[in-house]
Amino acid sequence: MTPDSLFASLSSQLGTRKQRSLQLIHQICAEQQERNSHDFSIATIGKQSKARGGPSEQAIRNKNGDEYRQLIASWQCTNNHKKLGRTLVEQPQDVLKLINEPSVRAEVGLMLAELKQLRGEVRLLKSLNKDTIIIDKSIHLRGNSNSKVELLPAIPLSSAELHALENAISPVTFENNGWQEDPKDHSVRNQHGRKVFEVGFVSAIKTVLDHTKK
Repeated sequence: MTPDSLFASLSSQLGTRKQRSLQLIHQICAEQQERNSHDFSIATIGKQSKARGGPSEQAIRNKNGDEYRQLIASWQCTNNHKKLGRTLVEQPQDVLKLINEPSVRAEVGLMLAELKQLRGEVRLLKSLNKDTIIIDKSIHLRGNSNSKVELLPAIPLSSAELHALENAISPVTFENNGWQEDPKDHSVRNQHGRKVFEVGFVSAIKTVLDHTKK
């Protein structure tokens, strides 16, 4: 139940005076959330409430302050859920600290690593697709019988295209994404051994760069 729903439910069972006090507690909690404060302690809410003529900390803790405590707890719970959501998006590795079961923590860790890897792949593909590279399968490069790359030599690559290709196989890109080149077939694999780019990817780009710079 949301804080608004709980407030409406509790208010319907209270007298006018206590309704006003509960309304003040509800408003103070809403203001705490708006200012991105995570402090929904009874001490803090009670202090602000008392300063505005509402229930004090002690009044909230008393037996008759049950409705106040329920509402404050609801706001605290809502804030915790939103805080966890931000952690998942901004600092995914921190989520592992919240998981006590070792097997589950290990599985989630692998999933997070895979997610990071996929994001890196998407960024790389976007950088490669910014410009159009013309392919002509009727013309083969000479001097490298193993090359699978076929370019139209009459149309040179732009500096942006060359930069994108160089960046794609740079040590920094590989390190940042946890990639490794397979020396046997020049494919690219991630830290889990899964193939990211097919056989000949690295050697093909090097061949293109060498040919273009001649």
